[in-house]
Amino acid sequence: MAGLWDVLGGAIGGGLAYLGAREDQKAARQAAELQAATVNQAADRAIAAGEPYGVGSLGGTASFDPESKTALLNLSPELSDIYQGALGRSGLWGQQALEYGADPFATADMFYERTRDYYTPAEEKLRSDLETRLLSQGRLGSTGGRLQTQALEEAILRDQGRRRNESLSQAQALVQDLLGRESADIGTATGLLNVPLQQAKLGRGIGGDLGTLAASGLSSRASAARNLSDVLSAKESTGTLLAGAFGGMLPTWKSGNLVTSDMLRKNTIS
Repeated sequence: MAGLWDVLGGAIGGGLAYLGAREDQKAARQAAELQAATVNQAADRAIAAGEPYGVGSLGGTASFDPESKTALLNLSPELSDIYQGALGRSGLWGQQALEYGADPFATADMFYERTRDYYTPAEEKLRSDLETRLLSQGRLGSTGGRLQTQALEEAILRDQGRRRNESLSQAQALVQDLLGRESADIGTATGLLNVPLQQAKLGRGIGGDLGTLAASGLSSRASAARNLSDVLSAKESTGTLLAGAFGGMLPTWKSGNLVTSDMLRKNTIS
């Protein structure tokens, strides 16, 4: 009988310990679940508070879609017209720069020919005046007359060469000017894009630092999830250990004899 009471006493003690442990684990799990729920709510509020604000002004609008995580930036109709005009002009300047800059010598010839009609009459007048003077002096066709005529033609050629060099410089200046205009209009267009961008930054500033708030909220949420997972894992492990220990003391009746689980593992009751 003493063995029976010892077995029963051990079983009852093990059972009470098992039940006590289960209650402790249940309380810990409920506390962890409550903590996780509270932290999740706080994290949701923190992330929501950090959402950027939509902003509008005479320059345009900046709006945000928290579902798709996208931002939409728009210029006002007036600034949009200026933007399109600047881009259109920049394309024209660039195309002309490409045409004139592809062959700068041909462009220089173009400038030279444009001024030729102005200089040609003056050159012909110089020749005519020299011929008239030589004729009046009776030197036309003479050695001295020929030398003067040659000197005049060389002077005319030098002036033509000077004008050709100037035409080449003008061609290069034209290309640089066109490229400068192209860059200026591109700069104007891209500069206008800063208007809604600054509004977007303002909206983000009003809403709060989204990155910091979101990171803090997500970190708290992850910490609460790990704590709950640890509590559940501990509950499962403790329950398994207590069940094993308690099961070793459970009595079993067989053919009128009291045996324990340890005895069953050692002997076979027939």
